[in-house]
Amino acid sequence: MKGPLPEAVKEFLAAAPVCRLATVKAGGTPHIIPVCPAFDGDRTVYVDLAPNGVSARALESDGRTTAIFDEYYDDWSKLKAVILRCRAEVLTGAELERAWELFRAKFPQGQAIGWTARHSFALRISDWTEWGLVHPLGYKAG
Repeated sequence: MKGPLPEAVKEFLAAAPVCRLATVKAGGTPHIIPVCPAFDGDRTVYVDLAPNGVSARALESDGRTTAIFDEYYDDWSKLKAVILRCRAEVLTGAELERAWELFRAKFPQGQAIGWTARHSFALRISDWTEWGLVHPLGYKAG
C-alpha cells in the first residue's frame, strides 16, 4: 500500500463532484460509470449505486475497483487527477449513517429528488496515483 494521502490529494477528493468508477462485469467485460462520491477525509470513498445496476452486481462478485477523479483543461499544465485502487465493501449500520451525513452535506440537491441510500459502498483505498496536485506534470502552456 502506498503511504498516506497528501493533504492536496485529500482536498481534491473531498471537493470532487463526480468521479468515474471502473468495475469488471461477470463475463470479464470492463464497465465504467460516473458517480457522486463522498470522501471520509482519510482512506475511504463512499458511493451509492442502483441495487440492480451493473456496477453494484460487479462489486458484489468482485470488490476490486478503480476510481478516477480528474479535471481537464485545454492548458495541459493545469491537468489534475487521482486514480484510486480500492476494495469495495457494502455499507451497513453506523458507517452507512456517517456516509449519508457526508452525502447530504456535499449534495444538498439530492434532497429535492428524494435521494436516499440504495446500495451504498465503502471504497477502501489500497493504492493511489496522482498528477498535477503534488507532482507537476511538466507541461508548459504555449
